[in-house]
Amino acid sequence: MVSSLSSVICSAVLSPQEKARIKARDLDAFQDVLGYHFNDRGLLEEALCHSSFANEHGLSVNNERLEFLGDSVLGFIIASTLYKTYPDAPEGELTRMRAELVCGASLTRKAKILGVPGLLLHGNSMRDGALPSSICEDAMEALLGAVFLDGGVSAAEQVIRGMFLRDVETHAAVLDPKSKLQIWLQARELPLPRYELAGVKGPSHAPVFEARVRANGFERTATGSTRKGAESAAASLLLEFLRKEKAE
Repeated sequence: MVSSLSSVICSAVLSPQEKARIKARDLDAFQDVLGYHFNDRGLLEEALCHSSFANEHGLSVNNERLEFLGDSVLGFIIASTLYKTYPDAPEGELTRMRAELVCGASLTRKAKILGVPGLLLHGNSMRDGALPSSICEDAMEALLGAVFLDGGVSAAEQVIRGMFLRDVETHAAVLDPKSKLQIWLQARELPLPRYELAGVKGPSHAPVFEARVRANGFERTATGSTRKGAESAAASLLLEFLRKEKAE
């Protein structure tokens, strides 16, 4: 059923305008932008078929089931990413960040960036440039559900991380320097930082810890009254350097 959706759409009674619009869609270019190419193109077609179009043309398939699945896939992967990325963040902060990342406005913004409104098949009563935000949001969730079914968790995680991880970085202002550095590196698909204790100086009642962090071929060293504090200070120095180096 899913794999044959494209042929079903083509066999439906369509107006000349609908035929021209469907023919003009460049789904190959869309997959390039999405960062994933489907093995089963029918899943992509299903994700881009709104119920209003299916109802008008008597089709038995639309994107509502994929939307249901994609909502859960997105929530799980974002929660897992936040949990790993922010090891010191409390539950309340993780919940706040997840809510901001997966909210309707965020999904609608992603849909418009990808050009989903111009590719989504919908009823004649709606225009591409004036689609309700909820329809764009649902289509994005359906696309993520389709990616999950087509390529599994790893494919869905790759797409979601590519679309959302830089947004995670913008929410890092209240987090510690180690988390900020990790987010910055992950957003650019770079290896995670490595920390090591370079030494401990001073008296036993007031030790001074020296920590070193390495990432992306660079390193920085800093001191602190605790090992964690020294690592945070080193991470802050390295992140400041990497940001400047990247900007030049």
